[in-house]
Amino acid sequence: MSSITTQVNQVAGRARSIFAERAVRSQITEAGQELTAAEHVLFFAEAPAQFYQLGVWLETFERLAAQGHSVGVVVMDALSARELLKASKLPVFFTRSIEQIETLLTKLGTRSISYVNNSQRNFTMLRFNGPAHIHLNHGESEKASMVSNQLKAYDYACVAGPAAVERISESIARFDTKHLVQIGRPQLDALTPELPATQTRVLYAPTWEGDSATMDYSSVMKMGESILAQFEGDNRFEVRFRPHPKTGDHSAEMKKEITALRARFAAQLDPIADAGQSLVWADVAICDTSAMAYDAVALNVPLFLTGHRPSQLRERLPHEQLLESPNGLAQRVAELAEGGVPGRQKQLAQYFFATTSPGQATKKLGQLLESV
Repeated sequence: MSSITTQVNQVAGRARSIFAERAVRSQITEAGQELTAAEHVLFFAEAPAQFYQLGVWLETFERLAAQGHSVGVVVMDALSARELLKASKLPVFFTRSIEQIETLLTKLGTRSISYVNNSQRNFTMLRFNGPAHIHLNHGESEKASMVSNQLKAYDYACVAGPAAVERISESIARFDTKHLVQIGRPQLDALTPELPATQTRVLYAPTWEGDSATMDYSSVMKMGESILAQFEGDNRFEVRFRPHPKTGDHSAEMKKEITALRARFAAQLDPIADAGQSLVWADVAICDTSAMAYDAVALNVPLFLTGHRPSQLRERLPHEQLLESPNGLAQRVAELAEGGVPGRQKQLAQYFFATTSPGQATKKLGQLLESV
């Protein structure tokens, strides 16, 4: 996708958002979701294309609210606010003004502001003295974005476990690891077990192409079609295809490819909204280097990892679980599903996650919020 096209789309998106502002404010009022009290808020400044980054945290904060924590959400895009109203009953404050946000949160005595990405507008919000600024991110992986020097800007950065601490301390010069808080993955706390099935359930969940060559971990262009085609007509398997929601946003070639794959494999498109629940459904997951692969480890879902980029996950998984070619994949999947989670993969859960016990990650996050 050309930079001109991207810029035109961004301008058009901003125009639609501005046009929707009055209606969205009315919708917040009509829903009774005005933010009138919040000791802890989630902050999100992006357009709906990035809403998945906020969406993965909403259920966690709803659980915190149910446990008695005073929480809410602040958004700076009207269309994202509209998506938020559809997705959650949490209190909402929408404005495009940082000053209005500061005024309200000062009035409410807000103690912490949590961030789900490294948006440029986060760093305008970070000028606000008083509340603790907490970086949550929106997944655990070994992508280059996970070791951004921007982490230094926050009072605390929540990470999944020991691997992240090791990765950050080795990759970010002059970083004080006392600012890192290991909490595991709260998003995995509320998942429900799936009933057994007669077929082997396979989830192919590739990541997007990233916004630069160094961030392209996707298998879609290289072998996405071949992976899915391996299972066609084989009644041993039920296959679901779950491409990253941003796939095709940066590359016109990728957009064309993912459009074709969605059309050809429409019957296999994953109907489950929650990514973690999709992994719970699966008997075997096929993932790129992305949060989906690491969540599969946390959930003890047998994993095939694509790609050639060096990573601790790639180095520590058994060679048999590295997918360099789709040839013979159906039989390999059948064998992995029958054998269950290899012991070496089970050991990785302790390395990448501070806890995988249900409920404990949410508890750790709640303890951090209450400590500030």
